[in-house]
Amino acid sequence: MKFIDNWQATLKGAWSVRLLVLAAVLSVAPVFVSLVTPDMLGLDPLWFALAATVVNLLAIPARVLVQPASGLWRAFRRDESGALCKRTVGLIAGGSVALASAVSFIGQWEGLRTQAYRDIVGVWTVCYGETKGVRPGDRYSKAECDAMLAREVVSYEAALDRCLTAKVPVGVKIALVSWTYNVGAGVACRSTLVRKANAGDLRGACNELPRWNRAGGRVIRGLTNRRLSERSMCLRALDAEA
Repeated sequence: MKFIDNWQATLKGAWSVRLLVLAAVLSVAPVFVSLVTPDMLGLDPLWFALAATVVNLLAIPARVLVQPASGLWRAFRRDESGALCKRTVGLIAGGSVALASAVSFIGQWEGLRTQAYRDIVGVWTVCYGETKGVRPGDRYSKAECDAMLAREVVSYEAALDRCLTAKVPVGVKIALVSWTYNVGAGVACRSTLVRKANAGDLRGACNELPRWNRAGGRVIRGLTNRRLSERSMCLRALDAEA
């Protein structure tokens, strides 16, 4: 167990913390009043109990309401390391069914390996093809790998959305995110495939996928099969929209 990174700022500035402290004071106050008798203070213990209840309830919305004095809300809105901001919520990230479908589709092609290994070109990899920050000896549970893949799918969709301006069906997006996850967002955004999609030639974009079947300069059977599967999903989605 450890403190959150901004625990000092939270203790000093969060209204929910202030309200909880006030609630604690008010909760103890009736005991004090009962000892010295209400007549001595001219106060009714019932009001203390009521005030404590109200303040405790106010602490709940205080966690999400704007807190101008602390500046924590502005920092939270700028932070994109956790919850998704509006800019990154696309077709896949915006729907749990679409996200589950994307994770399942990509996961079956990436394959699950819970211990770090070197991929076909010598890059340290783990889980479902994750390479960022992976070191020899790294090990994860399946649940951790599943959660990692879900985060990466959303991240890659957001990266693709920065260059893919065309409106596409969910099935097309899943196929293209699967491809992007495999080849990298930078490469994807500079590709003929994305240029065709943005020009309105979605079928032509789908048909570009089989060309991306090489690694280390040579054709890989597994990549060929994956690209054909992605193209099939892409074209089926277009046919369903027709």
